Amino acid sequence: MALFDPIRDYFHRRQAKILNEQASRVHLVNRRQESHRGNFVFPGTDFVDDIEVGGQRVGYVSYGINPLDDRVYINKIDIELQHQRQGFGLGVLWCLWLKHQVPIVPLYQYGASNGFWSLARQRFLAAGALIEDQLRTDTELDAAKQRWQHLVPELAHERQIREMMASPDWPEIEAGFIARQKL
Repeated sequence: MALFDPIRDYFHRRQAKILNEQASRVHLVNRRQESHRGNFVFPGTDFVDDIEVGGQRVGYVSYGINPLDDRVYINKIDIELQHQRQGFGLGVLWCLWLKHQVPIVPLYQYGASNGFWSLARQRFLAAGALIEDQLRTDTELDAAKQRWQHLVPELAHERQIREMMASPDWPEIEAGFIARQKL
């Protein structure tokens, strides 16, 4: 396969150059929002960035970075209708990839956006970057969340309940709870 490496590298550089040109026109104005308990990337960070081109707002992107810092999850890219099909969405994705250097994973992308994601996936692959398959169902989201659940801080009352259930006095405590519920 070493014979084809120079050819592959040439096309990677070529596609990366095109994406760099698209990304250079896009400016992301960041409004950082800490993730709240119950959000998909918790305890990671959720972001909502305005997309500006030439000082004019053309849309926004909503995304999150999981606490492992190994994926960028795209909730939504919304480009205003008059600014669509000008490469701004690809530019936004490339900016995020350049900043974080981790795979991009779209969430709940349906309908007309499938064509955009298919094109983006092809262009990123040609540049040596990765856009993973989208996560659509709660089962897929829960499976992804399991990778960082060990980082989610335990609430104080949940810790107390867990410690109480682990104590040797638990059978007596449980019997007391049951007796009180019958009253």
